[in-house]
Amino acid sequence: MKLAVFFPGIGYHCDKPLLYYSEKTARQYQYETIKIAYEGLSKNLDEAFEKALSQTKERLAEVVWQQYEDVLFVSKSIGTAVACAYAEERSIRCRNLYYTPLERTYAFTSQRGIVFHGTRDPWAETKMISTKCRENSLPLRIIENANHSLEIPEDTRRNLQILTEVMEETESYIAGTIRYRPLGEQEICPDLFEQFIRHQIVTKCRRKVNDAWAVVEDPFVDDWSREDYQTLMGCLKNTVLTGGFVCGAFDQGVLKGFASVEASLFGGPQRYMDLSSIHVSEDMRGRGLGKGLFEKAAVWAGQQGADKLYISAHSAVETQAFYQAMGCVEAQMYHKEHVEREPYDCQLEYRLRVK
Repeated sequence: MKLAVFFPGIGYHCDKPLLYYSEKTARQYQYETIKIAYEGLSKNLDEAFEKALSQTKERLAEVVWQQYEDVLFVSKSIGTAVACAYAEERSIRCRNLYYTPLERTYAFTSQRGIVFHGTRDPWAETKMISTKCRENSLPLRIIENANHSLEIPEDTRRNLQILTEVMEETESYIAGTIRYRPLGEQEICPDLFEQFIRHQIVTKCRRKVNDAWAVVEDPFVDDWSREDYQTLMGCLKNTVLTGGFVCGAFDQGVLKGFASVEASLFGGPQRYMDLSSIHVSEDMRGRGLGKGLFEKAAVWAGQQGADKLYISAHSAVETQAFYQAMGCVEAQMYHKEHVEREPYDCQLEYRLRVK
């Protein structure tokens, strides 16, 4: 059995968009739902919190928590603090969707979940929210210029886009599926990679020896230092700013894979676009994330008019097996800069469409 409980804010009731559509989504995935309604809350946050918590205890007094194998708390504003306080007091293990939390929310024991915050929220500073999420290992989804309702005043089209994006993220979290989405320049920061594990143990590599491909012993451990991550972030930001494509794969709101394609075409009639990176966190390999990212990259490149993806690929046999499974073959034309920068990489290509 599965249960989802909805904790509203002051003036933001369960019939408002974020809670209305998330409740419908929970029902779609066979959750029982309980919608809490607060009465007579003061605009003073301390008073409102105490009264909302008291009413929550009354509303949930008959719930037998032990009968549910999956408990989801969906909360908004002051409701995020109420949800956390209630879960801590009753020792309830739950997943959380935190819409526009307050600083008070983080005063209680951290529960796993995902946080949504607008940079123009007058009730919570972005720097504080970012710091608290980092301290509590909570993935944070920032919506630029959005207010406490995750809306941008007088921009109806953008508000519909925001609601769609948030609900897609919400559904992915509720269903436990991988969410693929483009990354913006502003969100490419150290926090994004906090739970990403590059670590790869390599024993054998595919190398070209005397103009013939061979598998050779070459044991080493591939990992990234802090400096490597800084370099990576600079490259990914540049890709976005120059019109390229950066796609992230998220599990429960946490980045677990990413791929990037540069915007420029090269290779003359070959019409290549550079698949400049594709990586999956060590703890998520073998679950299809790499295939999903590769397909997203291929679709985007094809839409930009490319005929082929160009891949300067890590030579580990496991990595090469992945590219072979995707249908990649040796590149007809070697890109000089890639070869000089990574002489042990395998230069591959992937045809996007048949002429």
